[in-house]
Amino acid sequence: MSTGTAVAGDLDGLREHVVGARLAGSVATSPRSTVGNCVRLVEGRERYTFGLSDHRTATVREAVDAVRALCGGDPGGTDDPDGDGWIDPEATLAAIALHRDRLAGLVAAGGGRVLLATGHPTGLLPHYAALARRLQASGSTLLAPLDDRFVHSDEHGRSRRLRFLDGVACVTDGGALLHSHRSRYMEAMLDELGGGPGDVDLVVGDHGMAGAAIERGLHTLSIADVNDPALPLAQARGRTDAVLPIDDNLAPRLFIPVTAGVLGLAE
Repeated sequence: MSTGTAVAGDLDGLREHVVGARLAGSVATSPRSTVGNCVRLVEGRERYTFGLSDHRTATVREAVDAVRALCGGDPGGTDDPDGDGWIDPEATLAAIALHRDRLAGLVAAGGGRVLLATGHPTGLLPHYAALARRLQASGSTLLAPLDDRFVHSDEHGRSRRLRFLDGVACVTDGGALLHSHRSRYMEAMLDELGGGPGDVDLVVGDHGMAGAAIERGLHTLSIADVNDPALPLAQARGRTDAVLPIDDNLAPRLFIPVTAGVLGLAE
C-alpha cells in the first residue's frame, strides 16, 4: 500500500483519535499558560526562547498571534483563561502529512544525515524512536554526537549528559531521563558535528532541541504544544515551516496513531 493511500484512507480515524485523546482540539494546557509563556519568551528567559533569537525583537502580541496562527483559537481573548486550550485538529493533521512527506522525500533521495532529539522523553521518545528505526532501515545515517558525554552542570552543580536511546538524543543525569526546554544540548551536538547546514541534513525534535537547529538554519521537523510559543513565532517569521502543533506530553500509547500517520502506515 502506498504512503498516500494509507494515510488518506484513515484520515477521518486519525482526526477522531487526536480529538478524542485530546492531542488536538480541546487540550489540557490553559490559555493562561500559553500567554504567560509568550511573556516569558519576549522577556528572553532561556527556558522559553528554545535557543531562538526572535524574542529579541518580538512583542507579546506577536507571540500570541503566532500561536493563534499555528494552533487556532485566541489564547489572549478567551473568557476562561484557566480553562482548556485549543489546537486546531486540521492544523495537526496537515502538519502530520507534511512531516510524512518530508521524511518520505528524504528516503526517496537515498537517505541523509539525521539527528533526532527530544526534551520530552516521557512523552515523545517512542515516536522519535520509531521514526529513527524507519529512517535507518531506509538508508539514512543516524547521528549520535556527544553520546553519553557530559554537557554541563546545572545551577545546583548536578551533572547533565546526553544519551542516545534508539537513535534519539535525551538529557540524563546518568540515572534518569530528564525533561528539558534548553537549547544548549542541541547547540553542543551541532558544534561537535561542525556547526550547521551540510553537517546535518535533517533535525527532528522539540523544545530547545528543535529551536537551536532552526536558529542554525537547519531543516527541522518539530513538535510544539500550544504553550511553546518560540516555535510558532519562528514559523510565523518564515524561519521554519514544519511545526506540528499537538499536546506533547500525554501517554506515549496515545501517540501511536500519530506515529503511524507520519510513517504512512495503516492502522
